[in-house]
Amino acid sequence: MKKQWFNILAVAMTLGTTWAIRGHFGHEQGAAWAGGIGALALVLLSQRKDWYAKMVTISLSAAIGWGAGGMMSYGIVVGYGRSVSFLNAAYGLLMLFVLGGLFGLLGGGLMGLTLDSTKEKRVKWGSLMAEMIAGGILFYSFLITKHNLLMTPPRHETWAVCLGAGMAMLWYMARNHHPVPVRIAVITALGAGFGFAFGNFLQTLGTVLEINFNMWNVMEYSLGFFGGGSMAYAVL
Repeated sequence: MKKQWFNILAVAMTLGTTWAIRGHFGHEQGAAWAGGIGALALVLLSQRKDWYAKMVTISLSAAIGWGAGGMMSYGIVVGYGRSVSFLNAAYGLLMLFVLGGLFGLLGGGLMGLTLDSTKEKRVKWGSLMAEMIAGGILFYSFLITKHNLLMTPPRHETWAVCLGAGMAMLWYMARNHHPVPVRIAVITALGAGFGFAFGNFLQTLGTVLEINFNMWNVMEYSLGFFGGGSMAYAVL
């Protein structure tokens, strides 16, 4: 059991570090790179030879899932989290929990489906992607276009696309009897959501205390650390 906790910590540190580096070179691309590297670390530490055989596809699915979240805008919400108003700060932290959760939901979910896909129970990737795209369009149309439910105005509201894609993914898992990927997706979402909100709290604390350090990177590391650790915990 002690070894498993070491592996979880190692994956958490890997995804945390790559996520912090991700902030220097891109949105979707950077998030995909970090998610893919985190999944590779998880597979290598698992010592599962059957997973080694599909290491590339496991890493690719994690990269697609984590990378998709990179389209979301969160700069305004980070600003709310640093407000001196309790209500504004609470709103910012809550929305960062939602946004971080969407990163983890998609990243953990798609990787979990790849791990759960066997010759006897193959994932129909074409159908899944079509359903996720349709879910994203429907949720965006309903929440944003029709009801004007804005989280990050005046920036774009692509969080609704990720939410719709994530719900469609969970519905696919439920219909096709993939309970383990559901668990991985939900646990990873909770960890990444907590990591994003907690990271914003640490960033604000560091700014108030005038700590001479890149506190934005601390926030990014927190998201990756808790997201990666929860993903590894759910899988291992």
